[in-house]
Amino acid sequence: MPNAEAVKFLEEKDAAFLATVAGVDQITSERQPSPGEWSVGEIVHHLTLIERTVRRLVWALRWRLVGSPARPGIQKTAAMEKVGSREGRVKTMQRFLPSHGQSLQRLLESYKRERQKTLQLARRANFDKLRQRAFRHYVLGYMNGEEWLLFNGYHQERHRRQIEEVLQRVANKT
Repeated sequence: MPNAEAVKFLEEKDAAFLATVAGVDQITSERQPSPGEWSVGEIVHHLTLIERTVRRLVWALRWRLVGSPARPGIQKTAAMEKVGSREGRVKTMQRFLPSHGQSLQRLLESYKRERQKTLQLARRANFDKLRQRAFRHYVLGYMNGEEWLLFNGYHQERHRRQIEEVLQRVANKT
């Protein structure tokens, strides 16, 4: 995938996500659909944590600081689309668990900063070099740098859909 296509993909997922959270107030952002389930604010915080970590991983793969040589033709398209579709539930790692009760405005500002940095990386990255190194995802297996970069968009879509579900469920509770 050329840089322009990757940037467009990430921008489209970002626009859909921001449209979904537009107009959500602080009180609604803190409501959990049921005990132990994430609120909108927690989902935004989780997305920010993942965005930052994945971007840094892609940068490190590009400069060969982490990972291993990628096997030719690693393609995770089908698995990535499953990530975006919310099929199945995946327990996240401890370090990506969000905090409850943070300011939604601040969370969104932080998220937007991280996404802008990801877009800058996507615009400048040499995708041929990104495809040369791979790092293991704990569920999806080895993914090359390009796949990791695109993972941010698929992951964001998954949680955008989750936010829609959460908003519907908390609205039905009131």
